[in-house]
Amino acid sequence: MRVTTGMIYDSGLASIQKQNSRLLDTQEQVATGRRILRPSDDPVASARALEVSQSKSVNSLYAANQGYANDALKLVDSKLDAATDIVTYVRTRAVESGNGTYSSREQAAIGADITQQFDALLGIANSQDSTGDFVFGGYRSNAMPFSGSLAAGVQYQGDQGARTLQISASRNLPITSSGEDIFNTIRAGSGSAFALSAAGNTGSALVSGLSLSGYNDHNYVVEVGAGPSYQVFDTTTDPSRASPIAPTVTTSGSDTTLAFGSVSLSLSGTPASGDEFSVSKVATTFDVLGNFVSALNSGNPAATRFGGNQAIAGMDAAQESISRVRSGVGSRMVEVETQQNINSSMDLQYEETLSRLQDVDYAEAVSNLTEQKLYLEAAQQSFLKVSNLSLFNYL
Repeated sequence: MRVTTGMIYDSGLASIQKQNSRLLDTQEQVATGRRILRPSDDPVASARALEVSQSKSVNSLYAANQGYANDALKLVDSKLDAATDIVTYVRTRAVESGNGTYSSREQAAIGADITQQFDALLGIANSQDSTGDFVFGGYRSNAMPFSGSLAAGVQYQGDQGARTLQISASRNLPITSSGEDIFNTIRAGSGSAFALSAAGNTGSALVSGLSLSGYNDHNYVVEVGAGPSYQVFDTTTDPSRASPIAPTVTTSGSDTTLAFGSVSLSLSGTPASGDEFSVSKVATTFDVLGNFVSALNSGNPAATRFGGNQAIAGMDAAQESISRVRSGVGSRMVEVETQQNINSSMDLQYEETLSRLQDVDYAEAVSNLTEQKLYLEAAQQSFLKVSNLSLFNYL
C-alpha cells in the first residue's frame, strides 16, 4: 500500500481532532456536572431523565398549589375565629340584657352595641382575600355575597359551592366555605324553633313569646292583613302559600296570641297590614341579631326578654355552625401539611433519580480528562515525528 504525504497529514489531523473532541466533551462534563450532554450520549437514560423531569415539574406545581391552599385556609380560619369572638361577645351581652334592673335606656345602649357587632359580622361575611375574591361567596367569588342592612335585612347572593385547588394528582381540596352554610343555617335545638319578625315590617308588633307542644319542625309564616287579620302558611308542605291555616287568635290589650297546630306565638304591639312573622327550625345569624336589636330598642320588657333568650340560643347555634366549619378547615390544613411532606419526599426522590441518570462521576471524569489529555499530546507528538519522515531531510 502506498502511503502518501497527504495521507500522513490527514491521518494525523483526524487523530488529533478525535482526541481533542473527546477531551472537550470530558471538560464540558466536569464543568457542567452532567454526564449526558446530548441525547445521543445515552438515549435510554435521556428518555428516562425527561420523564422524571416532567414529573418533578408537575410535583412543583402541586407544591405551589399546596402553598396557596394553606394560605387560603389560614385566611378562612382567621375570619371564622373573628366571627366566633363576635358571636361570643353578643351572647354575653344577651345574657346581660336579661338583667331585670336595666332601664330602657340601658337596653337601648346594648342595642347600639349589638348594632356595631352586626356590622362587624357582616364585614367578616364579606371578607376578601389578597386577590380581591370574596371568601364566603362560593363559586361567585367576584360578587359581594351578603348585601343589606340591619333595618332592611341581609340577603345572601352567593351560592353553595366551595372553590378548590388541586394539591395532588388525585385530590382537589376545598379552600373556601359557603357563607350560606356558616351564617344562614343556624339550627334551633331539639324541640325548639326561632320566632322572628320580618325585617321589612312597618308595625310595632314584636315576638314576645313562643310555646311549642309536639312541634313537627316545619316552617310557618304568619301574614298580617287589614284589621288586623292573620293567615298562617306551612311553607314546608306548602311553599307556594296556596293553603292558608286559620289560627286561633287571642287578644289581651296590645298583646296577641296566635295558636296553630302545635305552635303558640305571642306578639306584643300593633302589627301593620303586610307584616310577616315566621316560626322555623333554621334561621340566619343576621335575622336573629336584627330581631334582638329591635327588641332592645322597643322598650317592651316582654319582647326584650324573649329577644335576649332567643339571641342566646341563636348565638349558641351560630357558634356551633362556625365551629363545625372551622373543624373542617383545620382537617384540610392538616391534609395540606401531610401532602407537603409527601411532596418533599417525592421531590427528593426525583432529584436522586435525575442525579443517578445525569450527573457525572467526578473521579472518573477527572481521570478520563487526564488520560485524554495524555492521548492528545501523544497524538500531537507522533504527528510531528511522522510528518518529518521525508527524503528531503536526508539531502
